[in-house]
Amino acid sequence: MKTKIENLKGLRLLNPGPLVLVTSKYQEKSNIVTIAWSSPVSHSPPLISIALSTKKLSHELINGSKEFTVNIPSFELLDKTILCGSESGKNNDKFKEYGLTEVKGKEISSPSIKECFAFLECKLTDSFLCGDHYLFVGEIVHSEIEEEFYNDCINIEKVKYINHLGGPYFTYPEKIIQKKR
Repeated sequence: MKTKIENLKGLRLLNPGPLVLVTSKYQEKSNIVTIAWSSPVSHSPPLISIALSTKKLSHELINGSKEFTVNIPSFELLDKTILCGSESGKNNDKFKEYGLTEVKGKEISSPSIKECFAFLECKLTDSFLCGDHYLFVGEIVHSEIEEEFYNDCINIEKVKYINHLGGPYFTYPEKIIQKKR
């Protein structure tokens, strides 16, 4: 038997994707924002999307610079990841405040976060207003992952990335199953 849930809570049914820290920089200002809604959208070219509230400082920075970096934290960074999404970067430096290391971008000016096990540098290709969020679409122009955590896919038996289930609920994957096509 199925039970009816609120439509807004229905979004949580699609939330087990990785929680990411998006970094952006415009002029001299850098910021980190936590995002639960990110997704691959194209193979060729490799495009990803992030959904970001119109009220966030990072929204302004991405609009100005036309680029962003998606950093993938491990479960050990859960508390810092939550903090980065809880406060505005307008009046503080989240890198310094939360003890995260800003690393200069390889192909873009947006930095990455040293403590994250992987990152994707993206150049903005499009953006759309969708309700109270902007959907930013970026082409991946450079990506890196810690070698020990990758063998054709993320080795979740070695690194546990954060899945956000909505609200105060988080989990992580821990088993890989390979199926032949």
